[in-house]
Formats: sequence, structure tokens, C-alpha cells
Amino acid sequence: MDASSDSIARANFLWGHAVARYLADFGVRQVFFSPGSRSTPLVLGCEREPRLSCLGILDERSAGFVALGNAKRSGLPVALISTSGSAPSHWYPAVTEAHYSGVPLLLLSADRPPELQECASGQTINQNELFGCFVRGFHPVCLPAEERKDLIFLQKILRAAFAQTRGRESGPVHLNFPFREPLWPDGSNLPDLSLIPPLIQFDENPSKKNSLPLLPQDLSKHSRTVIVCGIDCPSALPASFRTAPLICDSLCELREHEHPNRILRYEHLLGDERFLKSAKPDLFLVLGPLPTSKTLRSWIERSGVRRIVIEPSERKVDPLSGPSETLKLDFEELDLICLPSPEIGWLSKWTEADRETDLRLDEIFRDLPFDSEPKIARILSETLPPRCLLHVANSMPIRDLEWFWKPSDRQRRLFGARGVNGIDGTLGTAMGLAQGCKEPVFLLTGELAFLHDSNSLLLSSLLDGSLTVILVNNNGGGIFERLSVASLPEFEKCFATPQKCDFSSLCAAHGVDHLLCGSENELRKEISAPIPRGLRVLEVRCDRKKDQETRRRLLSFPLCRS
Repeated sequence: MDASSDSIARANFLWGHAVARYLADFGVRQVFFSPGSRSTPLVLGCEREPRLSCLGILDERSAGFVALGNAKRSGLPVALISTSGSAPSHWYPAVTEAHYSGVPLLLLSADRPPELQECASGQTINQNELFGCFVRGFHPVCLPAEERKDLIFLQKILRAAFAQTRGRESGPVHLNFPFREPLWPDGSNLPDLSLIPPLIQFDENPSKKNSLPLLPQDLSKHSRTVIVCGIDCPSALPASFRTAPLICDSLCELREHEHPNRILRYEHLLGDERFLKSAKPDLFLVLGPLPTSKTLRSWIERSGVRRIVIEPSERKVDPLSGPSETLKLDFEELDLICLPSPEIGWLSKWTEADRETDLRLDEIFRDLPFDSEPKIARILSETLPPRCLLHVANSMPIRDLEWFWKPSDRQRRLFGARGVNGIDGTLGTAMGLAQGCKEPVFLLTGELAFLHDSNSLLLSSLLDGSLTVILVNNNGGGIFERLSVASLPEFEKCFATPQKCDFSSLCAAHGVDHLLCGSENELRKEISAPIPRGLRVLEVRCDRKKDQETRRRLLSFPLCRS
């Protein structure tokens, strides 16, 4: 190795160790990487940092979603490392979900040096601004050097990127690292790691409080307030908020914390004309993004009622037409808003109708077979252990949860991909939630979402956590049964797209335990006793067309009283 090559290798060595050390200093604890040559300095640097837990995942797309799930659970930035070329582009679906759901990710892509760009060099694409507007920031890192000033500059870039992942505008940040060859020293003449400058300390925890916001005026004239609690709404709310019905998003933690005025059966209540006539609000207070329910959104939009939207970030979270007031306020500051006393009977009208509707659902579900998709969601709400985590796939599983989940005080944590609302990375996200988690994790998914992300099964033997998959196999895309094209002859081929897959064989190929559940008692038993470690799949075969009729019946029965 000549002097120039030796200097390059030494600089790469220092750069990799410095990145790892600074990430750990900032608070990063989990790193996911995919194999590749150009990323050698970053991977080996992180692997040798004792404060970092590193896990290799063959497929970058899966790695992106595993990192997404892990960061969702912990709330801490998680680092992703890839080699150069097309590799980082496979993160794209996970990055878009992280962008729209505010999940902190540090995307560390290795790259070829400037002289190998745009000259037909292998495994090379233009990685600058690769993720466009879907990241909070992009940082092109300079070539490694051994000089102290360059290492201090690297520290500043990493600090800025880490800060961008957090706070009100949390989300993914991309850093691009070019490396010349040789990528790593041959073992002789290694640089002294004491050359890496220590972390420059300063206050990294400025107050998150806004200056006193301009609070809405004239609330005293309202006596029929409805509070819509979005996905991020906390379970602890001010005392004055106990005077109004709380319509709870499908993933809102209020579903899992006892609260006297939470409303879960709003899909039923808003479908009953008698109830609507007697329950007209005069104010909507919306906390964060609206639930996805079209029935709820249509009702709010048609009402023409005053709407105040509270959202801590700069994001626009109100897609409805008509005027609304937006208030940038942390949910911890909701006590600044003092709701007026409601008219007599306003809250009880909602809570009694909600309670009676749930009792009626209990009666109907008692007679439904266990291999019905709505019944499976109901069973989960009754059976999942306290404080466990549940990730719910999009399409019909998340709707069944929204419509049929029983209220609980078991403090289970509910997760879903609500940024882009796609089926991308369903299994990988659940595995990321489970990785390193002390509580058992469950996934409710249809078979198409499961197959769409089946590469994530490659991680099953390395999983440090407990993940139980409840696999609803209804031979196609049940969500499309709700479309007007469901009766057309092209429907099965073009929309439902049923797949022929033996899930027992697929699981066996990856060393994953699989059980085809044959009874309700068996399903409840297996859910109640999750495996201590690893991945397990509980398959339930359902009839997609029959279940669509079952949902219609479950959502259309008249209320006991209005």
C-alpha cells in the first residue's frame, strides 16, 4: 500500500469510528445495515462501537421498514446504512412513510467519490437529494480526512442531522458519505482513535414550549362540543375535556386507557339518522390528524360547524373543505383551553348510545363464527395481554379495528402505517417494533400485505423479541369488495388478485412456526400465550365476500335508542 492509499484507508477508518462514536454520543442505540462494500467504514465503525446494537438485514427495503418500526416504538432516531448505487433507493417507501408520520430516521448512504460519478462506474447513481422533499434535510458529507478540523466538521454535520430528526418536525434525514478505496486498512499502521475530537457540549434540550399561543375566542357560546382525538392524542386530558364526547381514532391510546367519555362506536352512531338529528354539535375540537373514517369526515364537513384544529407541528392535517382555525399547540398545553359547560344531557346522549351499541355488538358477535374478519378483531381486543404492542395492517384490518375494537384499560399500544396508508413494509415494521422489545408484539394482517413484505421473513432467525402474526387469509384483497367494480367480471383478476401460496411451506422455508387455527378457543389460547422469543404465524382462513356482508350487517343495525 503506497503512502496515498495508506492515508485514504486511515482516514476511512477514523471516519467510520467517528460516525459511530458521535451517533452513540447523541443517543442513537440501534443501527440496521444491509451488506455492501462501499459502506465498509460505516458498518465496521458501528459494529465496533459497544453502545450501538447493529443488525444486518439482506434487503434494504425490509431494513427501512424494520428501522421505521423500531423508531416508532422507541421514539428515538434509528440509523440505517447502505452501500452505493440502487441500494439506498430501496429505502424510498419507508422514507415516505417516515416523512408523513414523523418518524426519526438517520439515513447513512455510502457513495463513490466525485471522480467516479457520471462515468459509467458500477453501482453508482446520483445520490444527492435522493429523497427530495421526503426528508427533513440532506447533508452531503465530504471525503474522509485525518485532520482534526475535518473531524470536527463531521461532528457538526452529524449533530445537525440528529437534531433535524427530532422535535415537532421529527422525521428522516439523509447523509451521503463518499469513500475512496482502499476502504479499510490492512491491519498495520492503524490510526489512534484518540485523534477523534470529543463531543463539543452545548444545551441540546431547548424548551419545546411555544410562546403563549393566540387561543380561540368566544368558546363560551358553545354548549355542544365534540372532541375528535387523533392518532397522537394523549390519554391524559384536561378536566374540562371530560364534559364532551371524545371520538377516538382507531390507533389513539384512549382506546386502551379508561376514560368515561370516549366514543368508539361513532361509525354506528353517525350512520343512524335518528341519533344525528338529536346530536348536532356546535363546535368541533380536532386534536391532530382526523381519523380516516369517511363517515366521520363527511359528517364534520356537511355540518358547517365551527372547527378548531390543534396540531403541535407545522403540518397541515385538516383535509376538509370549509373554514377552520388551526392552533399550533403542544398536547401537553391543552389545559390552556377551557371548554365551556355543556348543555344538560349532551355528553350522556353520546356515552349511553355508545355503550348500548357495544352491548348490541356483543350479542351479534357471540353468534358469529371465529373465522370472520370482524370477529378476529373483536377477539384480539378481548384477548391480547396487557401492555403488549399491536401493529395493524392497512386495508380491512385497520377498519375492523376502528369499527369493532372493544374499549379497554389494558394500556396496549396500537400502531399502524398512517403516514401514507399503504401496505408496504407491514411485516418489517412489526418486526422492527418487536426487535429489542420487552413486551410481546402482535401483527394483524391480510395475506396480501404479508406476501408483499415476505422478504422480511429473512430476519426471523435474528429477531430479538416476540412477534405473533395473526394472518387473515381471505384469498384476495378484501378492501376492493367495497368498490363499485366488485360485481364486474374483471374484478378478481384486476383488483382482488388472489394469490396461491401455502403459508405453512413459506414459513417452514424460513424456520418460522406456523399454525392453521381451527377454532375460536384455539385462537384465543394461542394469542393469550405468545412465544417468549422469535416469530410465529397464526393463520385463519376467511371468506372475503361473506365477511363483507357481515360488516354491512354489523354496521347497519338500528341503535337501541336515540
